[in-house]
Amino acid sequence: MRLVDFITAEVLRRTTRRSFVLGLLALVASYSAVAGDETFSSLRVGKQTYTNVTVLNKTRTDLFISHAQGMANVKVKDLEPATQLRLGYELERPKQSRMEKVWKGPDIENQLTRLETDPRVQEIEERLAAQFLETLDRLDPKAVYAIPAGIVFVYLWFCLLCRCICVKTSNPPSQLIWLPFLKQIPLFKSAGMSPWWLLTNFIPPVFVIAYILWSFKIVHARGKHVFFGVMLLLPVVNLLAFLYLALSGGGSEKEPTNRKVISLQRTPRRDAA
Repeated sequence: MRLVDFITAEVLRRTTRRSFVLGLLALVASYSAVAGDETFSSLRVGKQTYTNVTVLNKTRTDLFISHAQGMANVKVKDLEPATQLRLGYELERPKQSRMEKVWKGPDIENQLTRLETDPRVQEIEERLAAQFLETLDRLDPKAVYAIPAGIVFVYLWFCLLCRCICVKTSNPPSQLIWLPFLKQIPLFKSAGMSPWWLLTNFIPPVFVIAYILWSFKIVHARGKHVFFGVMLLLPVVNLLAFLYLALSGGGSEKEPTNRKVISLQRTPRRDAA
């Protein structure tokens, strides 16, 4: 009886071990088949690159891998978008701003579509177009030439005022005073500022500071009261202040110093010794 029990137990033990081994081999084979597409010769995670990478496990936010130097746990968000797609992750869409939500909302699109197809809106557009064409037909051909001529005249008058300011600060301007953008160079020089301030036009916040400095420095260079510097910073009245600086006399205008003085008095004659 004991011999039969021993034989039975040995057979069951060997059978169990064999089944376990076969099951383990099948599990490894199935894992290799599944993970066969999740091996990378190199995997870039942020600023670090791993080589000979095999994906061991994946979660929603983490990735467990084995690589040439060992094992590691990396964040899915640090992977490149193409790698995330290959691993089956969905890319996170950038969050829309409030303005984008408003403009892309279905209500706005529907309202715009309704406005475009509304017969009343179309009637108003046609009426405005007809009035515009009628105004063009009635426009005198002389006025077509008078408008650009007036614009050129106003610009040349402004350039002349800028030249007057430069001359009255004893800084005769160059020909740049007649050019639209480069006229600021002699104006900065007349205020005692560097011509490099011209580059502040490309940096709007700094240009505001440059204009404030120029307003007070040009008033000081003209020898006028600081009140006119404040006027240059205010709308509407800045035109009056600019005209005053250009057309008024006085200031720091220098007088020529190389004048020969001719005396009408006789020099006393020395008696001979």
